[in-house]
Amino acid sequence: MKTITFLAFMLAVPLAGFAQSKSLDDIFSKFENKDGVTSVNISKDMMAFVAQMDSTDSKSRNFLSKISQVKILVLEHASMEDKSNFNLMAKSLPLSDYKELMVVKENNQNIKMLLRENQGKVSEFLLLVTGDKEPVIISIRGNIDPKDLGKLSSGMHMKGFEYLAHLNRGKKTN
Repeated sequence: MKTITFLAFMLAVPLAGFAQSKSLDDIFSKFENKDGVTSVNISKDMMAFVAQMDSTDSKSRNFLSKISQVKILVLEHASMEDKSNFNLMAKSLPLSDYKELMVVKENNQNIKMLLRENQGKVSEFLLLVTGDKEPVIISIRGNIDPKDLGKLSSGMHMKGFEYLAHLNRGKKTN
């Protein structure tokens, strides 16, 4: 009987930790319809459509065609309670699946840029901004070339993408 109780306990402990972990989808679901929150979900079909429209730049067209989804959540005008809840949920994200590219701490904001790789290719870029001012999540999924992400910041005139400009800072120019 002690063995069965011990085994049940050992099986329950990891499940309890897993239940507390929040996913990106949980965060989007919780905040996407709140007042003061901007939520954007760009599908693969829309990315392909935009790539077809941009007939002048083959590099941009090629990059856009490799993106399967862009999800953006910006809490710039959300209540302090929503921002606080967002920050708490963001802390519980399972970020161990990602490689940390850069961390920027400025003006009570923490900016993390992360990559998830799958079989040696970048499958997701994640930008996570926490703090009291303007919490943001940007998730870009697809077959991504990291060199193109900085270019994306200047091409997408949407709130939150200005943080991608940090990718181009600190690069040496010859």
